[in-house]
Amino acid sequence: MSDIATGDRTPNGPTAQDALRPVAPAPRLIEGSDSPAIGNVSSGIVIVTVHGTNDADVATDGERWWQRGSRFVTRLGDELAVRGVAPLEIMPVHWSGANSDFDRLEGATELARTLKQLARDSRRYAVIGHSHGGNVALEGLGARGAAKALSGVVTFGTPFFIRRLKLVPMLIALFQVLLGLAMTPLMAVYFWMYWGYLYRNGLYEKLVEPVVLFGGLGALSLFALWRGLATLTRHRRAARELRRSIRPADWLVVHSPRDEAMRLLETAAILKPNYVTSAWGVRSLSRLATFAGLIAVAVFLWLLGGYLLAPLIDKVKAGQYDLGTAADLTFLLIVPVVYAAGWLVLWLFARLGGGWLYAYGVNHFISGGLIGAAYGGDGPDHLARVERTPPALDAVLEARIDALNLGGIDDKAIFESAQGIYERLLAGEPSDGSFGDPDKMWKLLSDALYHNAYMRDDGVIGAVAEHIAARLAARR
Repeated sequence: MSDIATGDRTPNGPTAQDALRPVAPAPRLIEGSDSPAIGNVSSGIVIVTVHGTNDADVATDGERWWQRGSRFVTRLGDELAVRGVAPLEIMPVHWSGANSDFDRLEGATELARTLKQLARDSRRYAVIGHSHGGNVALEGLGARGAAKALSGVVTFGTPFFIRRLKLVPMLIALFQVLLGLAMTPLMAVYFWMYWGYLYRNGLYEKLVEPVVLFGGLGALSLFALWRGLATLTRHRRAARELRRSIRPADWLVVHSPRDEAMRLLETAAILKPNYVTSAWGVRSLSRLATFAGLIAVAVFLWLLGGYLLAPLIDKVKAGQYDLGTAADLTFLLIVPVVYAAGWLVLWLFARLGGGWLYAYGVNHFISGGLIGAAYGGDGPDHLARVERTPPALDAVLEARIDALNLGGIDDKAIFESAQGIYERLLAGEPSDGSFGDPDKMWKLLSDALYHNAYMRDDGVIGAVAEHIAARLAARR
């Protein structure tokens, strides 16, 4: 057993168990109890685990922290049993684990489906998520009815996303709303007029026509209105559902300022560097002025070439080679003027704001690409910012771990892991393909990162068990 597991101090400083001091009031035992056992708070509970990025596995049983039979699950079961919570069932939620916001939302849908089924079966449950698994949990719990039988949430090292609907999906949703608002009453009027006409004239066999035609179009219009409103209000509805069904004390956030992944995403979200300058934009557009001149000449000849060359072609066909024929070539004197005009237009545009606009667009696309790579922004939302606590809930329980040693991981362990990978690379051992695959390369280092050490720390596991047992008792 490591020093961290026993709670002893290491030469590097305090352990995670020493440092696990919630910023908000910590989950407490039942008042008047001197024993860590809370009593018969439950006949059992289901722990729904949600893994993070690049941690997926098709198996439900295994050694990964979220799988049945893992060290984390075993230790958590022991800690909960001491507190009177038994038996324990582990129910992992499988999702792709890809760095993809689309896949995270798909995982959230699967999580919500699982939680609703547990609630229908009258079973109490708690949700534990790590890294982006916490975002999956946040989105899944925002679905109506998903938190009905909830007995607590714990997230480790989750960079909670503040999302905003992207421009294109927002425009589509606005169009759907406007279409529904305009077409639905119009179809109702047409339906009523046509139906009345048929009825008054005794054409009863045709009464089905307005039902099929205008009724069908009206139904489609209503559907478009509903979809548009649902898209535009999705974030607000999810936040309202979270505030309605989850108490702030139900959610325990565990994080460390030394968490590499969280720091990376936080930096990517707030970083707004100028990759290129306005002067660069002016120079780049000025270099294109020559191309603009050539395009102007090409357009000029395409539009007027036939008209200007027609007299010359007629004289050549008639065999007239005189000064009049030469005079018909004077239109070529206009070509340099057209070229100069095209060149001047782009040159002036570059200096009258076009260079700044070009540089702004390039900076925007580069920054969006970098944030998208870190965030996995292939869903309908873009990343506005990152927070360390769930944005829809105020004053959740927050455990900040300032320890230098977390779950047996410290700076020395990280250095030794990196050195081992470097030595393998020098020895020419890329047979598993890891050095050509960034995700596999990352996994080689992952076990020696603070970001993945929470679930190995006994102090953290004890705090998780205490939180779940306390919330289970409070929710009875």
